[in-house]
Amino acid sequence: MSGISGVIFDLGNTLMYLDSEWDVVRRRGARDLVEFLAERGLAIEPSQFGEGYLALRRSLYTRGVEEQVEYTAEHSLRTFLAQSGHEDVGQDMVEQALRAFFAFEETQWKPYPQAEATLRQLSERGYRLALISNATDDTLIQGLVDRSGFRRWLDISLTSAGVGIRKPNPAVFQMVLGQWDFPASQVVMIGDTLRFDVLGAHNSGLKGILAAWDLYPDYDAGGDHVVPDAIAESLPHLVEVIEGLDG
Repeated sequence: MSGISGVIFDLGNTLMYLDSEWDVVRRRGARDLVEFLAERGLAIEPSQFGEGYLALRRSLYTRGVEEQVEYTAEHSLRTFLAQSGHEDVGQDMVEQALRAFFAFEETQWKPYPQAEATLRQLSERGYRLALISNATDDTLIQGLVDRSGFRRWLDISLTSAGVGIRKPNPAVFQMVLGQWDFPASQVVMIGDTLRFDVLGAHNSGLKGILAAWDLYPDYDAGGDHVVPDAIAESLPHLVEVIEGLDG
């Protein structure tokens, strides 16, 4: 009988949580971005630039969800800079501006207390572990993976920003499966959304577990027809649930 050999995790609301309100984080990021650009001599109107950039990010997020591709933070920033008359901003400044935009957000992401212990337990039981996160900035996510201590347990850590594809597109799951020597039927995906995590798993031939310990408010948006293979109520409970699916 085929069991479970590999486990893929989502990051936000699965292994880490945002210890702040999203609106606060976004507005602080926009303010820090505007201050950075103004200090370097770009002629911008602060409130209009900050609000405009956030509006463009929202628009591109909606478009990316529909197309199952990622419009990165760099893409949105370069696009808005060009729309504001600054087409020739160098790569180094763009990268520094993005770090300014995400600096506060990075401090607000915290690992759940049981997250690393859960990864360790699963690894010690012989499961291969990976991470796939929908995110607009790969550098931010990879930094969080390093800072949290998760990296040592993961075979691979992918972001939609890094590969250009968003869950539930099966192609991003195939990138992990391509590095493992067992079929999709022996892999399970854990995440806090039905539309992206569980549906993405099912689209790719994986089992999908709903991480229900800190569900995003619209976790079921667009996924009311999606039925997870199991629901885990906590990270410690997750180990039991995976072993149950393992037969």
